Amino acid sequence: MPIYEYRCEDCGGTFSLLQKMGAGERETSCPACGSDRVRKLISAPAVGSSAGVAPAGGHACSIGGG
Repeated sequence: MPIYEYRCEDCGGTFSLLQKMGAGERETSCPACGSDRVRKLISAPAVGSSAGVAPAGGHACSIGGG
């Protein structure tokens, strides 16, 4: 499930929620003030690397000279 970011139109607070894909503003309320006047924010997707994957062109660790 993706994490969506919202801003409350009443109190101005921002918050993140783990929700089903396609969940929208109508199913969401502000955890600080309880208002249902929230707007979904556009944010960049998280990009990361998997643990244990060697970088391109070499070994992940050069300890031992090998």
